[in-house]
Formats: sequence, C-alpha cells, structure tokens
Amino acid sequence: MTDHPVNSSILEAIEQGCGQRGGKSPQAWSRYRAQLLTAAQRGLSHIRIAGEFGLSRGHLGTLLEEACAAVLQGGAVSDAADGVCTARWRGWCQNGDTDACDRLRRG
Repeated sequence: MTDHPVNSSILEAIEQGCGQRGGKSPQAWSRYRAQLLTAAQRGLSHIRIAGEFGLSRGHLGTLLEEACAAVLQGGAVSDAADGVCTARWRGWCQNGDTDACDRLRRG
C-alpha cells in the first residue's frame, strides 16, 4: 500500500476513539482511516479516493463512517476531522444519535 499523507490532528482524534477496533493492530487501523479522512479533508472526491486506495465507493463509505464514529467517540477536537465528519454526524443526529447531536451543538 502506498503511504498516503496523514493529518496529525485527524490521526490523533481517531486514535482517541479507536477503542477495541483494529484488534492486534489498532495503530494501523487508525492510520488507514486517518489517511482516508485526510484525503477527504484535502477536497478529493470519493471517486478519486476510492481509486487511489483501490476501494469500492461502498467500502470507502464504510471506512469513513468508522473513522467519523471513532472521532465522535474519542471526543478529541480536530477541526480537520470535524470538517469532514460534520455532514455525517448531522445525518446520525437526525436519526436519533444523541452523541452526534451533542457534538454538533458543541460545534
């Protein structure tokens, strides 16, 4: 796998919320998702990100959701991660996710 750039605040936010994810390699789990969020934060389209990482768009969506869930659960402040995840959290809030609603209110 090509080493894609990582925004350090995004990586830190994901690592704080990683919990038991990633099994024996939580650092790799967090880093991969941070690479994806960093690409999205840089303004790359989902089609381009999926192509660069060799993913289907559906799988990319799942990985981005996992990353945003980790950021939400970890509670770390990362303007870069928040910028990518806010729309997703808004949808979760509309579906009754109180953690997402709280995060959106804190802004």
